[in-house]
Amino acid sequence: MTLSSIEEKQKELDLLKISVEELQGNIEAKREVRKRERERKEVMVLAENVIFPFLEEIAAGYNEPLIPGIRRLIKEKKNPFQPQKGWNRTRETTSYLDAFFNAPHIKAFTPLMKPYIKYNMQWIYREAKWIREKILKTEYPDFYNAIMETEGGKEWLDELINGFMKTIRRYL
Repeated sequence: MTLSSIEEKQKELDLLKISVEELQGNIEAKREVRKRERERKEVMVLAENVIFPFLEEIAAGYNEPLIPGIRRLIKEKKNPFQPQKGWNRTRETTSYLDAFFNAPHIKAFTPLMKPYIKYNMQWIYREAKWIREKILKTEYPDFYNAIMETEGGKEWLDELINGFMKTIRRYL
């Protein structure tokens, strides 16, 4: 072999390495996209079948539409999962949860919820911004706008999710 053919082979090998690295990068990017899509679908299933029906039931218990009720709770800095001086709805919330988790259509989702509650609490806290900005904003804009347009709404939502997750942990 001559020096020029060795150099050509080295160039071919370098090009092949670059191609392999690009393919690996593409595979990783596609894997991440599929993972995010799966996570988005799982969050939406929980939101549509557990979280929103639960919040709507609480709002109905107060004879109030969901969105105005959320705005009022944010303004008053009230969370149905955390007692506050002069305002404690945790007992009512617990009774709603008891009835809610005993409903047959919710029992069907219990196996789906368990991994989130037991293993993915840190994921939920870590991905709260992504859930809020990519799922709530696009899939539930009325809910998102009610929260984000009300002063203290983002913090209220984070506290609500935290309280909700801690509370339903007992049910699962």
